[in-house]
Order: sequence, then C-alpha cells, then structure tokens
Amino acid sequence: MIKAAFFDIDGTLVSLKTKVYPSSTAIAIAALREKGIKCYVATGRSKFEIAEEHLLDGIEFDGYLTNNGQDAYDADGKLLYGKPLSAGEAAAVLDWVEKNGCACWMVSSTQSRLNFYNDRVLAAMEAIHTKPPKLGDLRAMLSAPIYKIVLFLTREEMAEPMLLAPTSRMTQWFPLGHDLISQDGGKDNAMLEIIASYGIQPDECIAFGDSENDLLMLKAAGIGVAMGNANEEAKQSADYVTSDCDDDGILNALKHFNLI
Repeated sequence: MIKAAFFDIDGTLVSLKTKVYPSSTAIAIAALREKGIKCYVATGRSKFEIAEEHLLDGIEFDGYLTNNGQDAYDADGKLLYGKPLSAGEAAAVLDWVEKNGCACWMVSSTQSRLNFYNDRVLAAMEAIHTKPPKLGDLRAMLSAPIYKIVLFLTREEMAEPMLLAPTSRMTQWFPLGHDLISQDGGKDNAMLEIIASYGIQPDECIAFGDSENDLLMLKAAGIGVAMGNANEEAKQSADYVTSDCDDDGILNALKHFNLI
C-alpha cells in the first residue's frame, strides 16, 4: 500500500518546454492527498528558488526536500533538517574554482550566488527555464552553511580528485551541471529520513523523476517511475516508464498503479 509520493520538479512536475506544470498533475496530486497519501517535492532546487520562480503555485504538498536532499521543510516552510557541506570542504572547492577559473554557483539556506556567467551557465539555466543566479562574492557566502555547490563542468572535468572529498557526493542535472552535496544528503537519503519519521517503509513509497540526480531515489522507493522524457539512466533505474511530463505522465502512472 502506497503511503507517500515524491516528485522531482524539472521535467517531472514542471515541463521543460513550457516551464509550467500540466493541469493533470495538479489534479493528480490533489487526488493523492485526498486519499491520505503524503506528497513531497524532491528537487535539486532550493526552497526560495521554487518560490521566486512560482514553479508550484497552486499545488499543495506535505513537504519539500530541496537542494538534492540537503535540507527539508514541512508544508509551512519550517526547516526539518539541514545537511550542509563541511565548512572546510566548501572552502577547498572554492580554492579549486578560483585556481581553475570555472563558473561556480553556491547555495545556502537563504540565498545563492554565482561568481561569473559564461556560455555553460547560460545553457544550463536555459535548459531549466530559470534566470541565472545573482552575481556575488563566493568567499562571503562561506560565512553561512553551504548546502550545495554547482559546477558547470563536464563529467570528465568533474573527475578532478580535489573536487570530491570522502564526505561529499556528486549528482548531475544537466550535461554541464553538477552538484556537490554532502555524502549523507541526496534525494534518496532525504526520502528515507522523512518517511522514517512517520513509520512509513520504502516499499510504501512511489517516486517520480527524469534525470541522474533522481536515480537513487527511484531505486530506493517501492515504485520508481521515470517520465517518458527521462534520460536512459533514469528509465533503466525505474520500475515503470510513464508518458512525458507534457503528456500527463504523472496522472497516467498513478492511474496505472490504481492510486487514483
């Protein structure tokens, strides 16, 4: 019996083509919650970014797992937990960034800043229909806990040994968009921590996603659903592949599993 559902945003809840969610998605989530199934957002985006972009206005959720599971909030925006990178690691990554001259986006619980724009940054942000973050002093950002560091590098460039400490992990949301997060973060760990507080088991969960940063969550849930527009890795990691986000993918999958 499914008791909780977890949804990625970009390419899952929200169309990468139109930047809005299909009306069928709002209807489906409302129907799930009407049945008592808890619904959570599980995204690489930050809580303030979701609000600023008005991505989910009009849909009610039971909570938000943001920055790829680095911090989690209840429906009222109360912080349930935070798992930032260690201060030493964040500083070491910034040292590498400054030495190698690459674009870097740092995110705390309240703000995000980018060191400079380049074609990679613009391409990645265009892919998710989001305005590039504000420019700012990344050194000043280190005065607060850093939940996520985004590097606009290829997978090969991300193999640089200095970038990944034993206490961190890497996840990808775009060919030139990689997140560094703490080892105990990630959408999968966030999902497991949230459901444990309610006595819900992993096999009582359904999760939806479309990209590399959803893989572990799809595997951890009792039912992992990849969108029709998902990359091949996500489809291979899922139990079921539904239709595209724009073709009522969430609604169709929930009907397939007789959840609505």
